Amino acid sequence: MPRVLVVDDDRTQRALLQRFLRSDGYDVELAEDGAAALELVQSMPIDVVLTDMRMPGMNGRELLTRLQALDASLPVIVMTAFTDLQDAVDLVTREGAAYYIQKPIQDMKVLREEISRAVGDTDDTEPGEPSTDAGEADTSQFSAIVGDSLPMQRLLREMRRLAPILGGPATVLVTGESGTGKELVANALHGVGPRAAKPFVAVNCAAIPAELIEAELFGAEKGSYTSSTQTRIGYFEEADGGTIFLDEIAEVDPTMQVKLLRVLANREYARIGSSKPHAADVCVIAATNKNLEEEVRQGGFREDLFYRLNVFRLHAPPLRDRREDIAALATHLLRRFTTEFGLPEKSLTEDALATLRRFSWPGNVRQLDHYLQQTVVMSDNDAIGVDDLPAERDESAAEPNFLAELLERDLSLEDVERHLILAALERAGGVQTKAADLLGVSRRTLQYRMEKHEIASDTFRGGQATDEDPNR
Repeated sequence: MPRVLVVDDDRTQRALLQRFLRSDGYDVELAEDGAAALELVQSMPIDVVLTDMRMPGMNGRELLTRLQALDASLPVIVMTAFTDLQDAVDLVTREGAAYYIQKPIQDMKVLREEISRAVGDTDDTEPGEPSTDAGEADTSQFSAIVGDSLPMQRLLREMRRLAPILGGPATVLVTGESGTGKELVANALHGVGPRAAKPFVAVNCAAIPAELIEAELFGAEKGSYTSSTQTRIGYFEEADGGTIFLDEIAEVDPTMQVKLLRVLANREYARIGSSKPHAADVCVIAATNKNLEEEVRQGGFREDLFYRLNVFRLHAPPLRDRREDIAALATHLLRRFTTEFGLPEKSLTEDALATLRRFSWPGNVRQLDHYLQQTVVMSDNDAIGVDDLPAERDESAAEPNFLAELLERDLSLEDVERHLILAALERAGGVQTKAADLLGVSRRTLQYRMEKHEIASDTFRGGQATDEDPNR
């Protein structure tokens, strides 16, 4: 029977929740504060924690942080009053909470569904299958976003929570290095949200000259400036009812920052040369590869605009932090390229994949995309091996980790041991004493292991492996 821990400093609230959850068949433990909750979690198995946001001493945010340090997989549902609603949303979208419920709880059915989902006992969802209730978008619809690593699971969970609320005047800030797929994230959010039937307009702010960006964004009336020979529709107007994606937002100059701030604050704008306001009925998603907090500190970005943009925040992780996704990404990209180029289906060998996982990929997924395009076109083999990979890979290669490479090749422990012995003998120039030192074993142990793995005393040093150092 699943066990729920209810954490609330209000005795009446604890009793009500205990009675309700027990009627649903749960074991229920009670704690009046965060410290008591931590003791219970460490003393017995808990399947889900339901905690108030505001409590004396350790509040809900602090408790969530401590619980994640103990067990990151333990679901935590936060109960919050309306005044703390933004904090609760941040806990879900940025800090790892499973869900939030507004107090006073008006609909116990929502609580029942969320706890049921958190403990994994819903009847209509297979283990690991994403939820599709009205309160969150279906992760399976984010098909263009490939990856099952922990950083990507977190990103997809945050996107799933955010997408349904983007029908209002929401603002999202997507951060991440160049090439991590920030526009892909924005497009996916739009595609599953309430504005999906309306336009998605992407704007590269860095590519528009400062003197033209106002007209590009808000439009201009005919004759409003020298080269304005006809009325110009701006990107905000093109995106009406939908989503506008402002990429490279940190590159917008201070004058335009002020005008964007007014649009976000008042939700209206005017074309150049006109005083007639237009309603800005759009979801604004901004993106940057810079640290905006640092830009604010250095005076390069307005603090008030930063806070207007930073209502909901997502982070696209760099490829080096999600190397386990490279195989799935490579398969996805190869399939796309062979279809686009009309080539036979191709695949990467395990050795080639292991090699790709070792690269640092400073250009992230965009670099992998371009690299594999070159590989597909230049390789004559259907099974692409290490020798088929373009030589330019070395420019982004991380230092090879021999043990990591062996583990990536899905070898048995016996095979790993054999490869390590061979590598040590090769590095030691065939001198068994040196090889044994490299491996941290005695020469006798090394000889036993060589015999066990049928490693002959041959071609390590232009002759045979020996227990003597010829340089002595």
